[in-house]
Amino acid sequence: MPDVNSIQNFILVGTSIFLSVTVFICLMRAALGPRFSDRIIAASMTGTQIILLISVLAVIVGEDYLADICLIYAIISFLSIVVLARSVIEKKEDDEE
Repeated sequence: MPDVNSIQNFILVGTSIFLSVTVFICLMRAALGPRFSDRIIAASMTGTQIILLISVLAVIVGEDYLADICLIYAIISFLSIVVLARSVIEKKEDDEE
């Protein structure tokens, strides 16, 4: 009978693989998105998935400092999405004038 740690590691590695695949799908969506808003949403999703991937890696490796890196990456990701959204709003305001 397999022990709990091996099952947990199997699930965490499977989750890491799944998140890695979905990150690449979101990056393709960001590159190929027909509208700029699709690209912003894909970039936001990519940032969230990378945060989840780092969190899963922190559990697998057992290092606590990776949680701090997740928080820093979340702040940077949020600020980048705000800047992109603001640039879209300013671009639309310039087009209206």
